[in-house]
Amino acid sequence: MKARLLGAVTAAVLLLSGCSFSTSIDGLLSPPKLSLEQEQIYDALRRAAGSSISLKYPKTGDYLSAFIVSDIDGDGEDEALVFYEKNLLQNEENALRLNVLDQIEGSWRSVYDLAAGGAEVEEVMISRLGSNSRTNIIVGYSMVNQGERVLSVYDYRQGELTETLNSSYSLADVCDLDRNGENELLIVCGQALSQSARAMTYVLAQDGSYYESRVELNEAFTDFANLLYGNTAEGIPCVWLDGITGPSTVQTQVLTLENGVLTLLYSDKDSGIRTVRQSGYLTCDLDGDGVAEIPVNTLFPGYTDATESEQIPMTSWYECRGSRLMRKCSGYYSPARQFAFVLPRRWERKVTLKQDALAEELVFYRLGRSLEDSTVPLLRLCVTDNADTAQDRLDNGYILLCSKNGLRYLAQLPDTGDELALTVSEAILLFHA
Repeated sequence: MKARLLGAVTAAVLLLSGCSFSTSIDGLLSPPKLSLEQEQIYDALRRAAGSSISLKYPKTGDYLSAFIVSDIDGDGEDEALVFYEKNLLQNEENALRLNVLDQIEGSWRSVYDLAAGGAEVEEVMISRLGSNSRTNIIVGYSMVNQGERVLSVYDYRQGELTETLNSSYSLADVCDLDRNGENELLIVCGQALSQSARAMTYVLAQDGSYYESRVELNEAFTDFANLLYGNTAEGIPCVWLDGITGPSTVQTQVLTLENGVLTLLYSDKDSGIRTVRQSGYLTCDLDGDGVAEIPVNTLFPGYTDATESEQIPMTSWYECRGSRLMRKCSGYYSPARQFAFVLPRRWERKVTLKQDALAEELVFYRLGRSLEDSTVPLLRLCVTDNADTAQDRLDNGYILLCSKNGLRYLAQLPDTGDELALTVSEAILLFHA
């Protein structure tokens, strides 16, 4: 199951994790060494800013080097962007600076320097937006408290870097959301004291002005766990947002852009489906068909509130059709082990799931008159990172469903003669990791 976070929405997760660090040039000069071009850029920066500086690195995104080299003014030659701090000023609240270096008469020279918009660099994107041919430098900053983020968009021309847009943000990405061949800047913000939860898109018109479209999001969204691009069941391009609504819960909304207008495709109230669930259950394209599914948890048949300590959640995956959510399939999903097993249609309301603690397995049973009376096994699932354990299972009639990230997923199909029994090919097709 793959999700793109920003970012998104790979994003899922990438924009919400990662590490930041600064380093001296001494550290950078130890293997692997700087390239010749990077050394030339660094020497030019030191001549302009002084030798006592620390380079700063974007935490995520396509540009992770301290030296971002790109043609940012469209003149056919590369310029360089370098984030740095002066070591003597590191205790200042926002000591981060951004320097632009250009090639003049065959050598690198610092041509512009300004105070950056935050304390740390989260990410850098370089892209056109809309129909305008201008190259935009898009920088996400985090502030000293790490809880606040600011996005700045710069335009570099005639040796000067100008900020053209500034916005708070939780997630941001450059994407062709409506698939018209032109990129939009997508900004998503969580609820805060000074702002409502919202999403915005920005494109540049030919005259350089921004066209903005915005939509209010669920007021309970304080941050975002996942952003995922794809289609609705009808093929409409859209983006799924898994918003954080509590210490351990997420909820999903779906956005689409049509004729430059950003809209919500559905709300929980309109669809009749509550998408609030535990935070590990993120929207994903379960079967890889380009249509994302939203996981919603219920209970397997046979479980009641009286069996709360033993409850195993059943996950139903919903896809967006028009302005409603429609159930696509149901089964078992493990966020911790990153796998799902989808119930075949003939199993629905006829099969339940139990944990075999002794064998460390999950066992699907034909549903009897009660949970305790469900004793006919149909499928045993085992997940292990131990090669010996896996081999022992294989030697005793198990099949290998998948091997991924050091984990082995195995299954046993008991020969009970039950009409609900699965074939090996069915078990493999119904398993997703």
